[in-house]
Amino acid sequence: MKNKKIYIIIGILIICIIISIIILLPNKNNKTYKIHKNITSVEAKDNEKEIDDNIVLTTYEEYLKYFNTGNLTPTDFIGFNYALIKINYNPCSEENITPYKYNIKGNNITVYVSYDSICGLCAPDYIYYLLKVEKTITKANVNIEYELNNDSECPSDVAYKPIIYLYPKTTTNVSITLNNSRYLTTTYPKYNNGWNVIAKPDGSLLDKETNREYYGLYWEGNNHNVTMKEDGFIVEGKDTISFLEEKLKILGLTDREANEFIIYWLPKLEPNKYNYIRFETTEEINNYMKLTITPNPDSIIRILMDYKPLNKRIKIKEQNLITPKRYGFTVVEWGGSKIEEEK
Repeated sequence: MKNKKIYIIIGILIICIIISIIILLPNKNNKTYKIHKNITSVEAKDNEKEIDDNIVLTTYEEYLKYFNTGNLTPTDFIGFNYALIKINYNPCSEENITPYKYNIKGNNITVYVSYDSICGLCAPDYIYYLLKVEKTITKANVNIEYELNNDSECPSDVAYKPIIYLYPKTTTNVSITLNNSRYLTTTYPKYNNGWNVIAKPDGSLLDKETNREYYGLYWEGNNHNVTMKEDGFIVEGKDTISFLEEKLKILGLTDREANEFIIYWLPKLEPNKYNYIRFETTEEINNYMKLTITPNPDSIIRILMDYKPLNKRIKIKEQNLITPKRYGFTVVEWGGSKIEEEK
C-alpha cells in the first residue's frame, strides 16, 4: 500500500513536470522577429485608392491586382503568402518611417514602426509593405505600433492638421473659403482664394483645379494663440486612447474620423505624464478661422483640440461636451494646437 502511494506521488510529479515543460516551451505561433528581408516595400497601382486592411495575398495574381510589378515574382509565392502592412503617415510631419520588427501570434500580426516627428502639414498618405508569412496564414489581423524616435518642438501658435471632410447627400459642387486666409501657412490641395471641389456622398472629393481626387481638405495656420482655460480635462498619457475614443464619439466623429485623429495626435500626447486637454467651442474656432461653404451644409462639426503636457495632475473644472446633430449635408473638421503658456 505504501509503495502504491509512492508511485501515485511520483506519477503526479512527472505529470506536473511535463505540463511545466509544455508551458515553458516557446510557442512557434508567437514569435517576435526582426524585419530583415521578410518585408518588401510595394507601390500601389494608380487606380487603387485606399487598399483595405488585413489582406493576405496568396497568389501572384492577387498581388498584381493591387500593386505594380517589379517587387515580387510568381516564384515568391511558392511556399509563402504575404500579409499587407499598411502604414498611415503624414509626409510633412513624419519622416524616417521604418518598420523594424514584427510579432506573429496565430493570425494576429503586430508590426513595430519607428519614425521622426517634424513640423509641417500635407495630405496624409500610406506606405505599403508585404510581409512574408507561412502558407497556413490566409487571414490576418494586422496592428501597427508607432514609436516616436525624437521629441520635436513645433511653434505653439499654430493650428495643426485641420482636415475637412464633406459628406453631401448627392454628388455636389462645393466651394469653401476661410475668412482668415492670411494666417494660412500650408494647404493641400493648394488654397487659391478657396477650394472648389466635386463632393460625393462617400466623402471623396475631386478638386476642380488639379483634377485629383482627395478624401479631405488640409490646412494649417499661425497666430492661433491658445491658453489654458478654467475648464478642460487632465488626462494621464497612458489613458490617451480610451479618453479620445470616448470624447470624439461624444463630439460626433465617426470611427474612421476618430481613428485618423488618434493616429495623428497619439504620439504627441501618450508619451507625456499628463496632458491638459480642452476642445474649443464652435464659436472660438469661428473667431479664429471661419468657414464659408456653398451650398450651406445642414450640419457642421468642428473640433479643435488644445493640449499642454504636464508633469503632475492639477485640479480643473471638467469641460461639458455637447453632442452635435449629424444629418443631411454634413461637414466635419478636426485639428489641434499645443499650449506653451504656463498656468
